[in-house]
Amino acid sequence: MSILSTEAANIKLEVTGEDLRQFSEELIRRAVGEVADAMTALQGNDLLTKEKVKSMCGVCDATLWHWDKRNYLKPLRVGAKVMYRNADVCMILGVRTPKSGGNDKE
Repeated sequence: MSILSTEAANIKLEVTGEDLRQFSEELIRRAVGEVADAMTALQGNDLLTKEKVKSMCGVCDATLWHWDKRNYLKPLRVGAKVMYRNADVCMILGVRTPKSGGNDKE
């Protein structure tokens, strides 16, 4: 790779259609794997939209941005969507979340 960073490098690269197909399939496999891993990690956690969190917390976009930068409330990004874990929002609001699968009627 160091040869590529020098200005004197004169490299010719030959790529076949099969090479491109294999490369694209590998990229797709990696992307699908990353999304699957993210979704597996989120199972059991209800996700909230940015608008819902702003409404619940009474804050604006700038506040959510600052909270993200200060690691106070980190969003989850899947593609272009920004979501927040319900449990994280409840924690900063000081609200207990019911355990999943339980019946919390008294």
